[in-house]
Amino acid sequence: MDDNRISSNDEDVRELPSWGPTQGSLVHTPTPPQPASVTLDDITYTPLEETSYQIRLINILPTVGDSGLVHCTIETVSLQSYSSQYRDFISECEVTSSGRKRVLDWNNAHPSPSNPNITSTCAPDPASHRFTWGDYAALSYVWGDGSHTSSIILNDREIQVGTNLEIALRALSSRGEFAGPFKLWVDAICINQKDYLERSRQIGKMAMIYSDARAVIAWLGEERHRRGDAIKLLRYLDYVSQDGFGKGLEGILREDPGYLGTGVWLALHEFMGRPYWYRLWIIQEVVLGASCLLLQCGDSRIDWPSFCRGICLLFDDLWTIKDDLLDRETRFNPALALRERRYVWSTASLHLVNHDLWPLSTIVDEGRREFMSFGRLLVLGNTAECQDVRDKVYGLVGMMHGDIARNIVPDYRLPPSRVYAAVAKTFITINGNLEPIREGNPWGRTASPSWAADWTWNGRNRHSRMTETIWGPYWTLKGQPPVVRSAVPYRASGNRKMEVSFSNADLFLTCRGFLLDEVDGLGAREYGYFDWLEHTISQPTSEANAYGSSSALREALWRALVKDRVGGGQKASARHSVILNLPSNFKSAAEQWVSLGWDWLCRQGDYYFRWSGFRVANRHFRLMGRELDTYFNETVPDDASEYDYTEVFSCADRTAKCRRFMTTKKGYLGWAPDNMYGEDHEQVRKGDQIAIIFGCSTPICIRPMAGYFQVLGEAYVQGLMDGEALEFLEEGTCEEREFTFC
Repeated sequence: MDDNRISSNDEDVRELPSWGPTQGSLVHTPTPPQPASVTLDDITYTPLEETSYQIRLINILPTVGDSGLVHCTIETVSLQSYSSQYRDFISECEVTSSGRKRVLDWNNAHPSPSNPNITSTCAPDPASHRFTWGDYAALSYVWGDGSHTSSIILNDREIQVGTNLEIALRALSSRGEFAGPFKLWVDAICINQKDYLERSRQIGKMAMIYSDARAVIAWLGEERHRRGDAIKLLRYLDYVSQDGFGKGLEGILREDPGYLGTGVWLALHEFMGRPYWYRLWIIQEVVLGASCLLLQCGDSRIDWPSFCRGICLLFDDLWTIKDDLLDRETRFNPALALRERRYVWSTASLHLVNHDLWPLSTIVDEGRREFMSFGRLLVLGNTAECQDVRDKVYGLVGMMHGDIARNIVPDYRLPPSRVYAAVAKTFITINGNLEPIREGNPWGRTASPSWAADWTWNGRNRHSRMTETIWGPYWTLKGQPPVVRSAVPYRASGNRKMEVSFSNADLFLTCRGFLLDEVDGLGAREYGYFDWLEHTISQPTSEANAYGSSSALREALWRALVKDRVGGGQKASARHSVILNLPSNFKSAAEQWVSLGWDWLCRQGDYYFRWSGFRVANRHFRLMGRELDTYFNETVPDDASEYDYTEVFSCADRTAKCRRFMTTKKGYLGWAPDNMYGEDHEQVRKGDQIAIIFGCSTPICIRPMAGYFQVLGEAYVQGLMDGEALEFLEEGTCEEREFTFC
């Protein structure tokens, strides 16, 4: 692999152009080439018929000469104009077979002899076209900066399109695969962007367009130079992953970091840092394309399953050496020679692919009827960028349950606060529970109601969620996508059903529950991802112990440190008390682990700061009359289990993200919401209340506000997470009441 080369495009922009409210729908009449170019806004379109599922598609004609413009034609087709053989195929399909699964079944039943290698062309054999007019693929790409445009010819007329789109069309024209009855859907050209009604309707159909496409082509930009080749590296990692040689490759690379060539790790780093991975709309486009997706960079292509297996091997076997490999290559790079710190991977896009896009696309491939939870959708919305923040919702409609998606109609006339309130209400009413309020807080910047999650708020972290697979070698299947778990791990309100109503233009939510307790003490709050502010500790005034004895309090502490849920979502057991013997200092811990012959934990030096930082910042916090640090022991017993220590380390890492250690007035301990990027005044504070809300799986931290209440976020109260608090109602120590959240 010594000829691996790098490819990147720094000119891509991580934004979509803003949408305008102007409407219009004119009849298209081909005209001769114009002496002056025009924009897409000047192109006329024939209105689409909704009843026949019409869309527009383009053909890309062969480019004339090296400097010739890209020539395209556009026409309107119906997605109901099935060929007779495809109509018969559909009638024989299982009732649940639709979208991507049906396309895959059709492809398997009609292999194309002219297409032995899908990475060379995605055009199917004409004999297997599904429609009377042919078949189609869909393009997934970054629109780019609207001020950077280039000319193409559309129906004999010179027009201006985004430069990144022009480059993509030129690259595709050289293959000739869209010059005939196999056509291409491109949102910027195929949707009349001036027509507000059509644009809203077509955006609502994008999930269908991408899931029904014969192929989806993900355009990641041009190959900038040839120092290293990310796609070649990924193909090799895919080969290694299927050959079971991952650990062997890790050993070789530790001995010889240049084993796979020069510049390959920097190439992959830059490839995964391209703006494409940060564009919100690509999430549903990639997931719905699934195994029919092709990633194209310049002239190079790789299919989606191979790409994902290559990324997975990086997680499974090369994660703890990836930064060393990258730093070694950048150390000798003249352009990076003046850097002030160690060059490390930016992992956001890697996590997006491995933890979200791959497992979700696998579900789509298999035709399973599983849908994303409200919280998981929020995480995806937070990881991606878009110019119009309403698209944080609209761009993910294709990932939602059909009953929910049908009730979320894109409307760009509404302010973001109304959009976010409407989507929270839809999830609440369709699903029949109040899970969405767990994601609410008053700290967003869109003036959304506190009970309705602000999709732009940056205080979320995917790895803090209890449904995430915990980190470590014992809980991930080699070469397999992580499991997507949607089960709710707690049931604080037991079997009590929600009782809700909405008022004030659906901006107020009224529901029932009861006040449980009051925040009395708060540990150090997070200050960004890497630090804690010790001066923010608010020492408790109460030394009450709701657990009764000192030993019961000790058990409550170790259970709370892992939120009482461990690998596979199981409830913690006595063996997890070893977390109280997890050293706060990595050097001390590693010395003991080495003597025990442990491997994985010894390689966590770059990640141990989370546990160390939490322990050090909160060492003087007083828990029932004693400093928190006195509950821990720094010695690892000789008979300790590496499995147990790995499990509690991973679970504690998950627990302490976006949460702040707390005690309550009645003597409970647990976790309050933490606003890690907020100001000191934008935090939970002593005196805030904890409520059980019927129909919500966790307690909610709330604050009285001018006769109403604000939601501050979900709370964790050790010992009251599985319906135990309902006994307080039966005993009369708590009283059921109504809450109105604003």
